Amino acid sequence: MKIDPVFHPAFEVIERIEQAGGEAFVVGGSVRDFISGRPIGDIDIATSEPPQRIQEIFDKVIPVGIEHGTVIVRHQSVSYEVTTYRTEEGYEDYRHPDEVTFVRDIAIDLARRDFTMNAIAMDRCGNFIDPYEGRIAIQNKTIEAVGDPFHRFREDPLRMMRAIRFSSQLSFTLDASTKEALDAESALLAYISIERIAVEVQKMYAGKGFRNGLELLKETRLHHQLPIINQFDLSELAPGVPLQHWHELLAYFIKLDEKLSLDHFVKRWKLSNSTKRQAGSLLKAVEVYEEHRDVTAWLVYRLPEELFDSFARLLQALGQIEEDLKSIIEQKRKQLPVQCMKEITFQAEDLIALYPDIRKGPWISKAMEQIECEIIKENIENDYEKIKEWVLAWNPPVNN
Repeated sequence: MKIDPVFHPAFEVIERIEQAGGEAFVVGGSVRDFISGRPIGDIDIATSEPPQRIQEIFDKVIPVGIEHGTVIVRHQSVSYEVTTYRTEEGYEDYRHPDEVTFVRDIAIDLARRDFTMNAIAMDRCGNFIDPYEGRIAIQNKTIEAVGDPFHRFREDPLRMMRAIRFSSQLSFTLDASTKEALDAESALLAYISIERIAVEVQKMYAGKGFRNGLELLKETRLHHQLPIINQFDLSELAPGVPLQHWHELLAYFIKLDEKLSLDHFVKRWKLSNSTKRQAGSLLKAVEVYEEHRDVTAWLVYRLPEELFDSFARLLQALGQIEEDLKSIIEQKRKQLPVQCMKEITFQAEDLIALYPDIRKGPWISKAMEQIECEIIKENIENDYEKIKEWVLAWNPPVNN
């Protein structure tokens, strides 16, 4: 099997450890993705050497989780997470092991991992250590737990959501015993922070095989542990395309049930204010689109450029369009008479100067937005005198 060149700098890190008398392997998702032919992301390394020894071997080391044996080694401007072989005992908080013991055997380290496809080590010559036949699982497109799946999920219940997420990302199925344990232990997900669950839900909806994940949620009781969205039949109401971000998911679910409160949704899932603002912008854009059945100039002007992709995906997810609208939106953006309020030749202070006897208030921003809209719709030319003429023909509100 030809080694992907992306591994070569990581092999240099391994070689340095070996020259210092230690042992090291590439482990985890990068090995899985290499075997399955998927793009390779972050490369993690497991080693027989304790973190203090790694700090002696390399000049650039960041002690991110040294108590659990993990440091970051910087090599050729790339970060590699290097973790000492270890065993773990007890998970009172259903996340962190109560006791970590460093060991010298890679096979013992692989035994603590979640799924067989993630329990494969690769040396710098491209040879595999695969005690749980993870390569066969990858070949069969199967997700199966290392050892007893009930034990694995009790150690860290988030592994159940990781199984769902991997099913989505990889289009793999769960083996019978792993699926049985997932269903039986699903209530344990209540012990996991909603922030960690939210990350897995977002990754699940972003996967090409997201319908696999949604079907698994339906077939198990894990669905009941997902606040607010547990009221939906997720597989029946699957979006038309994968959704990449939480602001897209928020907008999608609120369009499914417009009685849902955006504020409550964000608070319950502990999402950021930025995510809330982005979801709000998407919902306003969809409202304009539904009113006109077109991507209008005003819609494009009001929609932040960083949400163009999200808006196109959301319309596809809702079944309102089939094609990707991003190129159309970008072209319309270029054709707008102005790109932002600052480019308008008539500003708020000009409006105030025309009506000095009217007390300042919300009418000013409303009026400026109307001017903005008329310019974007090309009903008024962006010329100071012409805008002033339009304003003088307009009746400002007497009260705020």
